Amino acid sequence: MKKNFKLLTVLLIAVAFLITLSLPFSADLGDYSGSSDYGDWGSSSDYSSSYDYDSDYSVIPFISGGGGDFGIVILIVVAVIIYIMIKNKKSGGSTGPVAPGATGVDRSTLKPMSALKEADPMFSDANFKEKLSNLYVQMQNCCTAKDIEPLRPYLTDNLYNQFNRQIEMLKQTNRTNRIDRIAVLDVELLGYTSDSVNTTVYAQLKTRITDYIIDDKTGAVVSGSNTAEKFMVYEWALIRSEGKKTDASVESKVVNCPNCGAPVNLNHTARCEYCGTVIASSDFDWTLTSVKGISQRTSG
Repeated sequence: MKKNFKLLTVLLIAVAFLITLSLPFSADLGDYSGSSDYGDWGSSSDYSSSYDYDSDYSVIPFISGGGGDFGIVILIVVAVIIYIMIKNKKSGGSTGPVAPGATGVDRSTLKPMSALKEADPMFSDANFKEKLSNLYVQMQNCCTAKDIEPLRPYLTDNLYNQFNRQIEMLKQTNRTNRIDRIAVLDVELLGYTSDSVNTTVYAQLKTRITDYIIDDKTGAVVSGSNTAEKFMVYEWALIRSEGKKTDASVESKVVNCPNCGAPVNLNHTARCEYCGTVIASSDFDWTLTSVKGISQRTSG
């Protein structure tokens, strides 16, 4: 009985390892780039699988000694996984499932940007698009540097923590997510919503990157490609406290820390250098609160 249990345990570990190998890598800041194209650039599908193993017996006794349908199921599962991996290897295709693109905001629910400019005359579409383009490039460079503290003034707490978990995982595994050949091809302002608390602007960014992960010790590429270009489409949501207006005359925003009163330059940090308090920069300027990966197309 114990021998059979050990055999089954080894089998389960092997199957888990095969499943792990079949998963796509995710990269770029926020894990929106992957090993499979998705969204509007091509077909996409949901992927979900579950494997339940409740027996204390090994596979071989089940198949040859009356294990019945359960043993056959295990054999089929293992055979299918091995077949998929061999087929993908021969075809040169991705070993991972095709990831579906995220669903963008319902544009019919958005107010036109012209209405925002009526309420905020100093708001400039061109300046806002340039700001988003520069932020995107900065985000990817910070990802490669494994230091996203410079992004603190431009991200909400939740988004900052999400990105920071990715960076910490890279540090723990001694890997670096290299993002090169960064280009923002287009920025479209889709519209905005508002309530009693915040105004939220939605934008679509189309970009090009090369995106891969290297081992810090060897420099070897362990995921992705340093030559294949990925054409990405993202949807960003940025918030600002309702009623705030654009102050085009002030390039650097200096506010007082609500905890200790020290001056804080929000263009450089959202954390007070004296007491460590994090300041909600959305009270003063636009802050990125959500990023969605809408689609990906890989070329080369």
